[in-house]
Amino acid sequence: MVTLDDYERHLGARHLALSTIRQHLVSVRRLMQWRRCDDWREITLDDLLAWNAAMTREGMGAANRCKRLWQVKAFFAWLHRQGAILTNPAAKLPAQHKPKPLPRHIPTAEQVNVLLGAPLTTSAEGQRDRAMLELLYSSGLRAGELCKLTIYDLDRDKRTVRITQAKGRKDRVVPVGTFALDCIADYLDHARATLHSRAKAGRAGARLFLTSHGAAFTTARLSRLVRSYAKQAALPQAFTTHSLRHACATGMLRGGASIRHIQEMLGHSSIKTTQIYTHIVKDDLKAIHAKTSPSERRTKAEPPPFTFARWRPRKQRKARARSSSL
Repeated sequence: MVTLDDYERHLGARHLALSTIRQHLVSVRRLMQWRRCDDWREITLDDLLAWNAAMTREGMGAANRCKRLWQVKAFFAWLHRQGAILTNPAAKLPAQHKPKPLPRHIPTAEQVNVLLGAPLTTSAEGQRDRAMLELLYSSGLRAGELCKLTIYDLDRDKRTVRITQAKGRKDRVVPVGTFALDCIADYLDHARATLHSRAKAGRAGARLFLTSHGAAFTTARLSRLVRSYAKQAALPQAFTTHSLRHACATGMLRGGASIRHIQEMLGHSSIKTTQIYTHIVKDDLKAIHAKTSPSERRTKAEPPPFTFARWRPRKQRKARARSSSL
């Protein structure tokens, strides 16, 4: 009988990320727990629809529900191809509309400047934190991408950083701004050696950014660090590491960068994901519309003057009609 371990090996053979494989397995297990059964053949289309309704009643967001249903649908399609089930109950599952909400919080340039000035660069940790915040804002990196950087990924001469095995197992090279590169250089020249000396044997490796104990950073630790600095700077509670990524994208868009360049910078697989930022800068869109819209640039057409040349009094019209009839 086909088991979840077989499905896990199948997902691993597709070279999916470990976190993605874990999410697929969790979705399948939660469906079986909700249905209270151990046999895949007992699941029907009505069960899937009822599970979707139950998740809705529990208050789960539409995006999470769509993801779980899509993962379960992929699982049953695999079972059907393996011959483990005669019919695929998810084959006729209605397509779910996945909402694409705008980012909740886009920090302003003033807020970002306050955050970047929060770390005290008099200590090794402060120099490291300033370098990380500057790099997140300058290059629009994800938290996981920053944590996986090594000292070999940074090219000071070309002023670029190489992102390897990012989301979707894709590599890309992104530029690094002047301020961010200077902060990283100060961190490498003065602070990293201090942090590396605190590491246990073989623990630090070649990671670019190290914790106070010389270990590699995790996304959870980085998120807590950014939130603490945001709280220290009296910024909104919704400020996260991803807020700096949003700020980088909107800043580039306001500066005149094209959507295609921003897509390459952020590493989006689809340009539709990048286009959400065009809905954020509404004030800029209004200004551009006022300058470039053909309806705004055309000259105002004056209406033709209305004349009474063909109008005559009623008596004159009757007299002209009698003369023409004679």
